[in-house]
Amino acid sequence: MSSTFFGISVATSGLYVSQRALDTTGHNISNMATVGYVRQRVDQMDKVYLKSGQYQVGTGSGIETVCQLRSVFLDNMYRKEQSNLSYWQTKSSTLEDIEAVMNDLSDNGGLETALDEFFNAWEEVSKDVSSTATRSSLLGYADSLVETLNQLDNQLDQIQENLDTQIESMVEDINTIAKQVSELNVKIVKSESNGDNANDYRDELNTLLDTLSEYVNISVSTDSNGMYRVSIGGASLVNGTDINELTCITNSSNGAFNTVIWAESGTELKLKDGMLLGLIEARGDVNGDTGSTGNGSIVESGTDEAAVDADAGSYDFTGKSKNLIPELRTGLNMLVSLLARKINAIHSSGEGLAGSTGINFLVKIDDKLPFEIGNIQVNPDLDDTDLIAASSIGGANDGLIAAEIVDFSETDYFQYDGLAMNIREYYSKLVGWIGTQGEEAENSASSQAVLVQQIETNKESLSSVSMDEELANLLKYQHAYNASARIMSIIDGMLEKLIEETGLVGR
Repeated sequence: MSSTFFGISVATSGLYVSQRALDTTGHNISNMATVGYVRQRVDQMDKVYLKSGQYQVGTGSGIETVCQLRSVFLDNMYRKEQSNLSYWQTKSSTLEDIEAVMNDLSDNGGLETALDEFFNAWEEVSKDVSSTATRSSLLGYADSLVETLNQLDNQLDQIQENLDTQIESMVEDINTIAKQVSELNVKIVKSESNGDNANDYRDELNTLLDTLSEYVNISVSTDSNGMYRVSIGGASLVNGTDINELTCITNSSNGAFNTVIWAESGTELKLKDGMLLGLIEARGDVNGDTGSTGNGSIVESGTDEAAVDADAGSYDFTGKSKNLIPELRTGLNMLVSLLARKINAIHSSGEGLAGSTGINFLVKIDDKLPFEIGNIQVNPDLDDTDLIAASSIGGANDGLIAAEIVDFSETDYFQYDGLAMNIREYYSKLVGWIGTQGEEAENSASSQAVLVQQIETNKESLSSVSMDEELANLLKYQHAYNASARIMSIIDGMLEKLIEETGLVGR
């Protein structure tokens, strides 16, 4: 009779396993649309066999684990490539903003048009030096040119400030995610130490890590307790329950940008990929102080023509730096510095209508800073247009100084990646560089998006809930449950018959 009662235990184990499998299948179906949910599966095992005489007797089935159908390899690959995708998308977006600024300027005439009108006005003055109308027209076009240059500076400033604000906000988001991961680590250990299943906590945690990988390049591992470790650039962000927060500091009160550092050690965060790196490089991984060479200001050797010519030989825009806006500023400031100082050198050597000499045509808004976008204006003294020095000294209004300035505009005075060219060609190359950078970023983002989509498809084929598959499992486990119940019913009938036949009823 003991073997018969033993059969009830075997059937009961089948009922329990089938019921748990049905519960898990229902859980999968109910979370089919849950973001980040990974389907689960009951892994069955046969229990230890017992020795009955010369035979082995099975003791039924049990549950080895309720596992997630997740691939750590695919998770890590997805996070790595997603981080790279976010980097290129961020740079592409910033370049679109810069191109929009340049297009807006073009709609209003643009810098190229402003340069053409400015030098054409000098040509008209050279033809009729004594004409008040041509002199006034020149001042008008000069004002338009410096306004365009200063407007460009203001708009680039605004883009950099917006990027800097995003950097600060993203650091806060990263710290928030780190705290949430730490809290989930505690929940996972507590749950699994009680023998419960922490798969849903792990889904929530891995979703956070996927989001974090968009911000920065991360490495993820687990310790012996199942707690997650997360590091950025080899430095720990989360280690079990311990958090190493990030913070932002500025090196100066004079308009410096945020630098991201580890709060505990004070060392700067090292990044390889991710949206945060894209923001930093687009804004410029530089100090950011007004007039700093890091943010594109130019070191000027002097104001005389020899010093300006010497700088022209050393200023060579290459566009090699990853610091996007500071690099663009560098190129534009090379143009402004050489333009202003060369014209001043020529103009100050000339003579106005009343014999005035030694006057600069362009001056700085802030004398402590070099000539650059945002720091250039027409000399207010030239509101008296007779002071415009268009002729050589003692030249009886010969217009040679005006003609020399026009000649300067056609001279290969500027350098782009080692090639000499005039100011118009140089500016055209700068605009082309922006376009090339934008195209590269867009193409890289597009190709990277395809790779991320492929990995995500592979992840979903393994981890996402398939309604067809779950319905098939539902029928399978239902039949298994019914079969175990049938076995128990048969054994119950056998025991009832045995008890009746042996006369045990009523005794």
